Amino acid sequence: MPRIDLRSSQLGKEAAFKTWRAAVPQYAISIPNDDLTDFAMDLSAWLLQKIVFTHGHTSPCRLERKAESLSDGYDNIVFLLFMKGLWVGEADGRPFSSEDGDICLLDASKPFHVVTTQASYAMVNVPRQTFMEAAPDVTIPHGHILRSASGWILAEHLTALCRYLPNMHKAEAERMAAATLTLMASSLAELTGTDHLAKGSLISAVRLRVERHIERHIGSPDLTPDMICHELDIPRSTLYRAFSPFGGILSYIQKRRLDAARALLFHPEEHRSVGEIAQALGFGNVTSFTRSFERQFGCSPREARQSGSTYISSSQMLFEHWRQAVARGG
Repeated sequence: MPRIDLRSSQLGKEAAFKTWRAAVPQYAISIPNDDLTDFAMDLSAWLLQKIVFTHGHTSPCRLERKAESLSDGYDNIVFLLFMKGLWVGEADGRPFSSEDGDICLLDASKPFHVVTTQASYAMVNVPRQTFMEAAPDVTIPHGHILRSASGWILAEHLTALCRYLPNMHKAEAERMAAATLTLMASSLAELTGTDHLAKGSLISAVRLRVERHIERHIGSPDLTPDMICHELDIPRSTLYRAFSPFGGILSYIQKRRLDAARALLFHPEEHRSVGEIAQALGFGNVTSFTRSFERQFGCSPREARQSGSTYISSSQMLFEHWRQAVARGG
């Protein structure tokens, strides 16, 4: 079963820290005062079909997904189990803090940061498309802490994986991957209810509903603010207010379409032309698509496809990128 190990006790403190940062370029990682004197980390990661499962221990650090990095196309959903240590952070403009056994849900298409003391954790990385296929009607509340019976069951499951995964054979581990996806979807299903929406911020609740609607209709040429307001029965002013932090609803829709286009361009089994991809994602013509793509990513769609970008579009590619970084570090 594919596995990666990264240990400061083997590589040395400086090499381990540099390798860690190289393996996850989508995040900015730092340690207090840039002082590696007491730095230590021990990380193991497994590729389980469509997800990457990680278990690790680390010295105090800060991990950040910066707004200026969002155009890199990294589009995973992250379930982060805080097993030990104090964790505090901010996501979607809202602060959060954790207790041992809490799970935090993070959307890597949005900014966030988390700061931790000496800590232990388990983490599941799932490509957005994989998660949407497993849970098409589930919202993805960025920065939400799962404190419910279903969330605690998921936490116990992830803790058990840390303990038993090293001894599983491949077929058994793949069955556990399917079970993990099911439990993750179940832990969020209750958040779609009206009780949850009533308790939270109206704007955040609206944003979650609209984001889910956009993902399900990303290729429709009729995906407009008017259509969204009509389909979801949302006042136009509320819709615009909910997406003002993202440059407006039209800007958000275009970014999601461009991210989807980038994923398709780098997919090894995607053979449609640039024009066909543009049409499938609701762009009016290939010229406007190309101009928008160049503004977002700094190159044309054809140049991006030919360059063999480092964009991580699947768990397998993510895991391979980690493996190569660790191999270079070692």
